[in-house]
Amino acid sequence: MHPSPDIIIVEDNVALREALADHLEDDGFVVRGVDDGVSLYAALAERATQALVLDLNLPFEDGSAIAKRVRKDFPGIAILILSARVRRNDGGEAFANVADAYLSKPAMPDELTRVLRRLCQVPVA
Repeated sequence: MHPSPDIIIVEDNVALREALADHLEDDGFVVRGVDDGVSLYAALAERATQALVLDLNLPFEDGSAIAKRVRKDFPGIAILILSARVRRNDGGEAFANVADAYLSKPAMPDELTRVLRRLCQVPVA
């Protein structure tokens, strides 16, 4: 049996963060939620994680800047951008800023799970 992947959701919308966490926990992930980059680094200091679900529009520091910093400081963490930005270049910009995957909000819950399982290399049962 494989250990449950540890995920951190970085989302300042509390209701959305909690809904995402509930869904991912139901799908077997260990989930922590934070609302900004400072809280993310505090969570990373507590224990390692396999992947981030990262919003781009965050208070204090943009998600793309956080992604660059995390990739530099923690190169083994997978980064999934989950953003409401819908301009044509946003997905490409997110990947250029070191994200491993990009989903537009609102993402289908099963699609989110599928992408995170792939990023965390979780075998399909």
